[in-house]
Amino acid sequence: MYAAQLTHTFDAAHRLPNLPGKCVNLHGHTWRVTVSITAPRLNDGVLVEFGSFKHLMRDWIDTHLDHGTMLGAADPLLPALRAEGCRVFVFDTNAGHASSWPTVETVAALIAHHADRWLFDLPTPHPDVHIARVDVAETPTNTATWTSA
Repeated sequence: MYAAQLTHTFDAAHRLPNLPGKCVNLHGHTWRVTVSITAPRLNDGVLVEFGSFKHLMRDWIDTHLDHGTMLGAADPLLPALRAEGCRVFVFDTNAGHASSWPTVETVAALIAHHADRWLFDLPTPHPDVHIARVDVAETPTNTATWTSA
């Protein structure tokens, strides 16, 4: 089995009013995302073309999450931030997200969902490659992992 990891960081705010504690307050992190890609064999000596995958990954993250706010669909701050023209990414189970709140676990699942598409948007996709794992750190000590079944 071969594996490759690609990492990207972004800055974003979120809040978790559904949980007790200080995370009910709007606050920000420098998030670190690591996507792990595996395949049982190489395709012409390559598992994944890093440049193309990194471009797709970074473009999506920077367009949708970076310097924005991640909120749950029921968050009362959502209308005010949208009215101000702020970048907001809304977590909503009706949109197929793992949860209606932007926890570190659901951010990992969100990235994993999109990473599958990035693989198949590559100019020359590897026939056996798949996303095996996504690690997301919201702080140096708080990390969540999504793994394929």
